[in-house]
Amino acid sequence: MRLAPLAVCALLLTTARGALADELRRTQGPCTGCLTSVPADPAPAPLLVLLHGDGESAQSMFDLWEPVANKRGMVVFAASCPRDAGCTAGSWWKWNGDPAWLRAQTTRVGAMHAVDPARTWIVGWSGGGTYLGWRTPEIERDYAAIVIDGGGARPALDVCAATPSAVYFLGGDRNPFHELTEGLHAYYATVCPHPDLSWTVLKGADHPAERIAMATHRESILEWLSMRRRAPGRS
Repeated sequence: MRLAPLAVCALLLTTARGALADELRRTQGPCTGCLTSVPADPAPAPLLVLLHGDGESAQSMFDLWEPVANKRGMVVFAASCPRDAGCTAGSWWKWNGDPAWLRAQTTRVGAMHAVDPARTWIVGWSGGGTYLGWRTPEIERDYAAIVIDGGGARPALDVCAATPSAVYFLGGDRNPFHELTEGLHAYYATVCPHPDLSWTVLKGADHPAERIAMATHRESILEWLSMRRRAPGRS
């Protein structure tokens, strides 16, 4: 079947508009190697921050989470461990830098699209999750909820956050570093009791299986996050 010239023009225009919309929705930045996606609705939106694993890039987390998070009207920010701030190994936990860097980047994201401060969430995979555990007292001041998948380690000091975040953990007991994540669980459960703690251990799952689980649990994790808010005035 041959399309009439006007139909061809309409099809090309529609395709071009769709491509432009995607380009406007997804962008590089605001930091080197970072990626951001914003919803079409200009109203204040939830913010989902993503931290990659060791030796990976922000793109790997962005590609996994952005398509499903954007459908829920979330601003998505995939951070790249900042080489220009000393993260030369591409590992969040090896860098172990001040979370103030992340805070500065999310402020810049907020200048790109209005963010609802009561609905700010962060997901860390593998080494990114370990970084979240180590720096959890500081991280919790900025996020209503923390998700750790395939990583985690107890903070060096038994300091408790003034306002505990909700915590969701997903990991396997065959991860060779699972003992470290159990130490983080003890911190959240007993040392600094977190009233909203979801701790799911996958029996027989190794590190590759944890990655698969993150993909298969995306929707349920986002549903869980959507019900977590920080009360006004609390940080």
